[in-house]
Amino acid sequence: MLLTEKRVRQIISEEIDRSLPRCKMSNISVDGVPATVEIADTPFLRKLGLMHRRSIPESSGMLFIFPYDTTLGFWMRNTGVPLSIAYISSDGTVVNIEDLHPYDENSKLSRGEVPYALEMNQGWFDKNGISSGCKVKGLPSLSIN
Repeated sequence: MLLTEKRVRQIISEEIDRSLPRCKMSNISVDGVPATVEIADTPFLRKLGLMHRRSIPESSGMLFIFPYDTTLGFWMRNTGVPLSIAYISSDGTVVNIEDLHPYDENSKLSRGEVPYALEMNQGWFDKNGISSGCKVKGLPSLSIN
């Protein structure tokens, strides 16, 4: 069987994809609203984030976990899906929520030192009545990765 260049590229791409670390999944609730999140808790997964995605299922997102409280800033390099991000304190309180626009490389900062950031489809927080001061339950424990 003769392999075309296109098929060889596809096989290589599939093998690279299979070899990359995968996010664990978790269920959380934000002010009582359930969400299924991918957990980005390693430097590699935090750096990759939601880049190169075409869409995110409704009520799904990515929870970024850092090993300590710090001022966080996120941008949208290589990310074409409009997102909203909630910065969350270690006790699960939403500190602030910011909208992120596709491919915008200007950072949106947390208004304080936090260990968590939750990215959801843009407007999800507003649609569900979630704002600063709301509580997040089911957050995974902080660990150093």
